Amino acid sequence: MKTVAIAIPALHRPDLTARSIEFVQNQTLPADEWEIVVVENDARAGEVLPDPLPRNTRRIELPVNEGTTGSINRAVAATDSRYILLLNNDIELEPNYLEELVRVLDADPKLGFATGKLLRARQRTHLDGAGDAMLMGGAGYRLGYLDRDEGQFDRTMPVLAGCGAAVLYRREAFVASGGLDAEFLAYLDDVDLALRVNLLGYSGLYLPNAAAYHIGSATLGELHPRVIELSTRNYIYLLTKDYPPRVFRRLLPRIIVYQFVWMIFAVRRGGAAAYLHGVRAAIGNRHSMRHKRRELMAARRIDDDEFLERLRASERQIWEWHQSREPQERSKVLKLYFGLFGKP
Repeated sequence: MKTVAIAIPALHRPDLTARSIEFVQNQTLPADEWEIVVVENDARAGEVLPDPLPRNTRRIELPVNEGTTGSINRAVAATDSRYILLLNNDIELEPNYLEELVRVLDADPKLGFATGKLLRARQRTHLDGAGDAMLMGGAGYRLGYLDRDEGQFDRTMPVLAGCGAAVLYRREAFVASGGLDAEFLAYLDDVDLALRVNLLGYSGLYLPNAAAYHIGSATLGELHPRVIELSTRNYIYLLTKDYPPRVFRRLLPRIIVYQFVWMIFAVRRGGAAAYLHGVRAAIGNRHSMRHKRRELMAARRIDDDEFLERLRASERQIWEWHQSREPQERSKVLKLYFGLFGKP
């Protein structure tokens, strides 16, 4: 059994995939402890990782695009490692990344996942994210996103979620939670997974001494209409599926406010049609999400109060990050949200 299986979903960018694998090959974790599974979506000749494959690497070719979720689930099913690294093909890992994350998961069986400090690959003085957090109103944020890295996130801390670009999961937590939800396809699928793992009683940890560099949105771009559509749909999926009913009702004012603000954001950036497509898709699939919620609530190991406290602690991290920024750099969306609801 390997210590880590590294799942890399890919779509027509063998150049990115090959470069990402180069950084895996330089890891300080011994080579006999890890393996790489590249899942090629919509595999076409000349658009997949070419032979000969790098050391400890194998390839799964899919005739259609199963998205991030389906790809990673395929890689997990094809391996039997203790841990699973979810790795985008636009990530460059520092040599100690795997070793550091494995070390903390080995030390604490209550940890379901661990993630490191992500920096911008094209602007390495700036953060891409220091773990993921979530507003109680149902919106995910990467802590420190686009800020200059000045040591403000140089301490180990608990996090509600880890960006799926480079996060290490304990296999038993990943499998017990049901894995990534294929109906999400991409975007917020990592937050959905983390919430389910939290509901099972596991927690997550951010390690600043494990660093990686992220190109970000290398396939579609930051605000492609497809991104708006999937994000809109998946916000609604996440709230419908992962929030216990009593918690949902209690947080409904926050949810309504944030979802309204997201709609305005999408429309102002030319995404009105994409937004409406996302809403329609979510409404059309509401029965499936409600069924999954019933199954999840029956299996969870923490109660409503504990889940709400985890959400509140995560929102507090967003509030502290927001307050630490220069006034002119603060998000207008968060100014409105915290202006209405105050410090968590």
